[in-house]
Amino acid sequence: MKSFQDERTLQAKNQIYSELMRIMLYIVIISFCVKALYFHMDLKQCMTEYIIMIFAPLYQMVRTRQMGVVLGTGRDSRKRAFPILLAVLLICTLIFMGNSQTSAEARSLSALLTMAVYAVLFLVVQHIFSRMEAKRAKKLEESFDEDEET
Repeated sequence: MKSFQDERTLQAKNQIYSELMRIMLYIVIISFCVKALYFHMDLKQCMTEYIIMIFAPLYQMVRTRQMGVVLGTGRDSRKRAFPILLAVLLICTLIFMGNSQTSAEARSLSALLTMAVYAVLFLVVQHIFSRMEAKRAKKLEESFDEDEET
């Protein structure tokens, strides 16, 4: 007996997988933070989490480009990126403040400098990728419109 899948079931399945990936990524981030902040493990001991945190978003970006899909180019995606920026800045601050081998002033200055550099780089990279994806979305829309006309 053949099983037919309509568009609603495929969308629901894709949404479930997307949510599962996001949940797993959050678990990995929490694991990394606990290992780094609570257990004071160095990067070598947290390498698995670090690799997953780097390559999961990279994989998503590559696959969306391969499939000809554009994700997150509007104002809504920028609003969602701001809490992520704040969370990462908080984690960086806690890591630097938790380092007891340096003086309190040096830790504070280092934490503030790192947060400022990270924030600027994050916003610049986000802006660049947002513009690139918006241009790509426009090109894809034009190519789909041309396909429909022929």
